[in-house]
Amino acid sequence: MAYQNLGGPDTQAAGLAQLGAIIGPLIPYLVWLNRRNEEPISARDAAAATNFGTFVLVAFIPATVLRLYAPWLGWVGAILQVAILLSAFVLCFQAFGSVRRGVPAQYPFDIDVLRV
Repeated sequence: MAYQNLGGPDTQAAGLAQLGAIIGPLIPYLVWLNRRNEEPISARDAAAATNFGTFVLVAFIPATVLRLYAPWLGWVGAILQVAILLSAFVLCFQAFGSVRRGVPAQYPFDIDVLRV
């Protein structure tokens, strides 16, 4: 399924949601709230980004707890934090590229918070 207008507000809002998912679910959720009644295509992509951003946040919290409160395993938590951020960065930029081409964003991991 392709977008009607590849350079319009649909793809811009969906692209913003994909890039915002790198740091968590808040930015994609705000895009979803803003676009859910007006542009269903960008709302669907923002919901997918919100679900992935939630997964990133839920995965990052135990890694941080491990780093802060387990002195002998703190290095494992630090490596996990870096791995989670790098994978989120790569996956969000891949989704951003697909949204800008007019293809719906798909993530290999997510937690269903919003219906896509």
